[in-house]
Amino acid sequence: MSQTLPPSTLAAPPPEKFVYRPIPPTAPLASGAGALACLGPIWHFAEGISPLSITAWTIVCLAAGVMGLLTLAKIRKTQGAFSGGKTALVGVVLGGVAAMGNVGITVLLFNTEVPDGFDAVNFTTDISKKGFGEKLALHPDIAALNGKKIYLRGFMYRGKQREGLTSFVIVKDNLQCCFGRQPNQSDMVEVFLSAGQTFDLELGLTGVAGTFRTSNIRSKSDLQHRPIYRIDAELCKRAKVDF
Repeated sequence: MSQTLPPSTLAAPPPEKFVYRPIPPTAPLASGAGALACLGPIWHFAEGISPLSITAWTIVCLAAGVMGLLTLAKIRKTQGAFSGGKTALVGVVLGGVAAMGNVGITVLLFNTEVPDGFDAVNFTTDISKKGFGEKLALHPDIAALNGKKIYLRGFMYRGKQREGLTSFVIVKDNLQCCFGRQPNQSDMVEVFLSAGQTFDLELGLTGVAGTFRTSNIRSKSDLQHRPIYRIDAELCKRAKVDF
């Protein structure tokens, strides 16, 4: 005996109705800004930190977060008329992760920039602006640094030799090192490396750790006015903190 199925079981289910929901353009922009912001910690770890770099990467992080949050608010307000919530959320998350990464790298570099046993000295405020006392005498604050182990950041004055340097001059800013200006004697320090050590020209900020001397009778500089200060260096490196 044959059995006939009801017509309802034989009919194909009706196709689902396609509903198009546009994605706000700020959603992919937020996601892209978040991905770009994640390059900030990598940049800071490789190149170092400065007021300009921290400001620039903070703006990128904020852009990712703000655009993402505004997009999420817009999607929620329209009650499903727009899609792209996950894309916008990616921007918010990446922006936040990048911001925390920048903070972590900044703390790490600050804590490791100055070698143990050395005191950080600011070239501009602690040396250059002190100048000289009466009758070209040493400023008392600079005289007090004589024989102290210090860590000083400056820019290498460019001479003819670029590699295998056993001594070099550092100045307080890159305008004096790179454009042929004759630095003031209070704006430069001659660095002498230990026997057997050499250092190549560093175009960026250079950190020098060593013993500061207020007398420099063995100067090797070819400058018209030779540096009167020197550092007997124990360590020379590319500085990672520009403050």
